[in-house]
Amino acid sequence: MQRTRLHRLPSSARLFRRAFSIVEIVVVCAILAIVASAIVPKMIAVRSQREEKAIIAVADLLRMYAFRNAAGVQQIGLYYDPSLREVSLWIYDLNPEDPEGPRVWQPDRLSNMVELPEGMYIDRAAADEAEMSSSDAWNIPTHPDGSRPRIELDLVGLEKQLTIVLENYSSTPLRSDDPMSAARAPIDLDAQGSSMEAW
Repeated sequence: MQRTRLHRLPSSARLFRRAFSIVEIVVVCAILAIVASAIVPKMIAVRSQREEKAIIAVADLLRMYAFRNAAGVQQIGLYYDPSLREVSLWIYDLNPEDPEGPRVWQPDRLSNMVELPEGMYIDRAAADEAEMSSSDAWNIPTHPDGSRPRIELDLVGLEKQLTIVLENYSSTPLRSDDPMSAARAPIDLDAQGSSMEAW
């Protein structure tokens, strides 16, 4: 039986191992910093765009709330579930499982639910100055007489923070971050003594 001999390197060759020099490490760090500086702003911009899209969708949902209240006879409600971060419209209608029974709140089939992006939530909601709980699900319904409350929502995200207000006499929600949107106040012509004047 023949033994294979292992060739051993001289002790000086074993001590010499190839390692990264400080210059190579600095160059790699510089390259990583350049790549990170190019990627991070794009990631922030994408997050900001998602939040802006959600804000627009919530404003559209409020606009639909006002329209459905003005055009329909059913009570409609703005529903928010903080555990799912979902905002949707609900209607007070006949129960499809028991049409002869009492009316029940159910999701509106004619409007889309809005899912807020990760890190965004409704911090405060008020209906006619009555605060809603920020930790529990809530519903802001229209009044049975056909009128509706003034709705104020504070949306907080990682990039954006603003208030959306839907006045009880308006069909267009106002955003606190939009300098061009100013709330128009109703004018009482009788109180001004102008009720008989031509417009």
